[in-house]
Amino acid sequence: MAPQTSFPAWLTAEVSRCGYDFYAYGEQSRFARDVGLADSIVSRLVRGTSTPDVRSCVPIAKVLGCRTVDVLAAAGLIPAEEIDAPPRPLTQHEHLVGLVGEDPGAQDAVIVLLRALGKWTS
Repeated sequence: MAPQTSFPAWLTAEVSRCGYDFYAYGEQSRFARDVGLADSIVSRLVRGTSTPDVRSCVPIAKVLGCRTVDVLAAAGLIPAEEIDAPPRPLTQHEHLVGLVGEDPGAQDAVIVLLRALGKWTS
């Protein structure tokens, strides 16, 4: 596995890809405004004296046009190998709750229907 790029280097490359130039006057402030963060926070992120919190990763991702998990991984908030890990399969109960919620009567009705169709195992 290649060594992970520091968050400031990753952020600088990504903002450059999106047309921001942190070396030009006012560009860091424009990025901060677009993301909805204080200039001082963006400055600390770029200098590497701070890392973003989970809440600020969402607007950063939106402005950069990338996935939130990419920002979280670049910031070291989640392991990089989690980015494209396949989700675990849902259990029957989780599927049932997704369909009808926590209502036991509705769940029972769906189970009866699925058993009649031969699609419920238990």
